[in-house]
Amino acid sequence: MATTADVVIIGAGVTGASIAFNLARRGVTNIAVLDKGAVASGATGKSSACIRQHYSTEVTARMVRRSLEVFENFTDLVGGTASFVKTGYLMGVGERDQAALRKVVAMQQQAGIRTRLVSPQEIREIEPRVRVDDLVAGAYEPDSGYADPSDTTNSFMRRAREMGVRLFQNAEVASLKTAGGKISEVVSSRGSFSAPVVINAAGVWGDRIGAMLGVEIPITVCRHQIRLIKRPESAAATHPMFYDFIHQFYSRPEGKDLTLIGTLDPAEVKDRINPDDYADAVDFDQTAEVLSALCERFPSFEAGHFHSGYSGPFDVTPDWHPIMDEAPGVGGFFLALGYSGHGFKLAPAVGEMMAELVISGKRAESDINAFRYSRFAEKRPIRGMYDEGLMG
Repeated sequence: MATTADVVIIGAGVTGASIAFNLARRGVTNIAVLDKGAVASGATGKSSACIRQHYSTEVTARMVRRSLEVFENFTDLVGGTASFVKTGYLMGVGERDQAALRKVVAMQQQAGIRTRLVSPQEIREIEPRVRVDDLVAGAYEPDSGYADPSDTTNSFMRRAREMGVRLFQNAEVASLKTAGGKISEVVSSRGSFSAPVVINAAGVWGDRIGAMLGVEIPITVCRHQIRLIKRPESAAATHPMFYDFIHQFYSRPEGKDLTLIGTLDPAEVKDRINPDDYADAVDFDQTAEVLSALCERFPSFEAGHFHSGYSGPFDVTPDWHPIMDEAPGVGGFFLALGYSGHGFKLAPAVGEMMAELVISGKRAESDINAFRYSRFAEKRPIRGMYDEGLMG
């Protein structure tokens, strides 16, 4: 006999956990969360977990501003800890992106984000180790930082379970059933679950879940490589997150004396992978390129050394923005995926928005309408003010 629930959430990454928490705190507690592995064992656990507010679309800027508020007050608003570390966020651009940067910062300020334009000299004043001779402008957010993806996800899930949500790990979904054009049942390796609402928050496996109902989900699963270096003793002090638009990398401190580095190059989407079987190490050639770029921007880091590296998967949509909607043709089947590397930092807001969508339905004024499934068929993709997909 199938286990009965009001809602089944497929995926116990940060998105699924945040949705479960936000539904439960609104009174929907008969929820079953299924994951083919364990909590945060997929893309979430390998997130670089940067929480910067620098987005070039107003809707995502509002989302990340709200998410940062949750991260800053996580114990009070959620419970447990996200292990949030405030570092500040600093970025630098060349001539190509200067005009867009001015527009983006003005929009962000209108959205309530505490940010400001900075000159190359001001960049040096904030972080003296940065080489600025090829930069023409930048932006600075004093409030941004990073968190721990495992702590965050487990805290969301723990609080949800305290409110009655049930978690089923090692429960791989085998099939989905419908009745009368509506979702009716989820069949998994840990039994069947009957529910009128199913939320596909399976991330890099989300297209496979959609295909079970004939719903085509336009995501590309690709590999994102992350490296850590140990800073030299002469430059061991911590530093703000730094996003380099010229060399196309981002960096943030990790722990006491490490720096984490990832690429901002949207061409990364060409490194397609099977999320169940991919090389989770890093490539030598790209490592050499990224570390060379880091040392060009932070010359004093050249005396440091490579510490470690790993890779994780991204679920990338054609416009690098998520799909958050009820699937067409299948009542009660909701989609919350395709976060394209933005999922962790947006997760608190995503949970609130998806809970509202499930409980109240679509509202014309809701920001969630921007992320509708149909936008690709309508040829109305979300476009930011920069060319680079990874910046939103």
